[in-house]
Amino acid sequence: MHSLKPMPGGFLLDYVIPMIIVVAVSVLLFGKAVLLADPKSDTGNTFYSMTKGIDDYYEFKTAWKPRLFSNVLASVTIRASNWILAKTAVPMVEQPFDLVIGSWVSGWFALTSTFLLWTFKRRSVFYVFGLYAGISYGYITRLEWAERVYPWDMPALFFFTLFVIFFIQKKYWPLLFMIPLGTGFKETAMILCLGFLFADLTWQKRLSFLAAALGLSFLIKTGIDIYTHAPLFFTMETRMGGNEAFGYYFWDNLKGFVSVFHCLINAGTLLVFYLLPSGNRNILYLKLISIPFVLGIVSFANAGEYRIWFELLPFSLYAMDVVIYGDPLKSVQVPTSDAVFDPLREEHGHGAAHGM
Repeated sequence: MHSLKPMPGGFLLDYVIPMIIVVAVSVLLFGKAVLLADPKSDTGNTFYSMTKGIDDYYEFKTAWKPRLFSNVLASVTIRASNWILAKTAVPMVEQPFDLVIGSWVSGWFALTSTFLLWTFKRRSVFYVFGLYAGISYGYITRLEWAERVYPWDMPALFFFTLFVIFFIQKKYWPLLFMIPLGTGFKETAMILCLGFLFADLTWQKRLSFLAAALGLSFLIKTGIDIYTHAPLFFTMETRMGGNEAFGYYFWDNLKGFVSVFHCLINAGTLLVFYLLPSGNRNILYLKLISIPFVLGIVSFANAGEYRIWFELLPFSLYAMDVVIYGDPLKSVQVPTSDAVFDPLREEHGHGAAHGM
């Protein structure tokens, strides 16, 4: 009779093999990212935005000013990269900015993947390859609007991944402080406050967590706006560059979704996310939380810049994992030895049956 038992654990399967994959894919992503390292493009302008101090930052694009934590850390990465290259050569690096972009993208990817590995162990390999596919699509070369890397792309992905990890484990206290911190890297993290409405808590505690998270996030966002001389709180644009000569993002984006490239955002995982059944509560909650994010993208950004959809990658991958393979937090189940097909046993069995 066929039966199932937990797959044997072990340090090798749970940690060593996934870590090998993480390192290998990080190297691969490094090689892909350096191809987008153009210091004279918007990529260079954003990464160098804080290198000359706050006075120059006052003149930075209004919509990007609130991502202060990302831009400050990017300037630190630039200085660190220059120091490294003054000491030694680095493979695949032909100019200093190559190392900045390569280490930024691959470093945040490795950090995100490490948290996934610690949480999902061997199942993390699914997420690692899924993230790589989605990031590669966002940075696809020779496609309009895609050949650029901004400092807040990867940190936003990191914080949304942490949200999924903590939320499905019902670890609400880390979320309370993680969301405001993420807001300093990219203000889209504030949407994650909605997760407390679906927490496995009494309504009183849900609303308390929600109010606290929103309050701290507003404090971070408003403080950054004041410090950077940005308009208080609302800093987004409804038209490209805020230029009245261009149409509204909303209508232009709706027209853009007839493109096959738009349908395959995040390497197709975004479309799959919304097509998957919502019988699992966590999947339903993630879909509901994602709605204001999607509306924000369509209303205040160019949806054709596929990197701006990175935040929904962990939502999509978790939903796919649950529907296809089952709850990733539970033990992986495999057949026992009685359920494994053995051709010699089958042949012997048939022979014995014929001999009776």
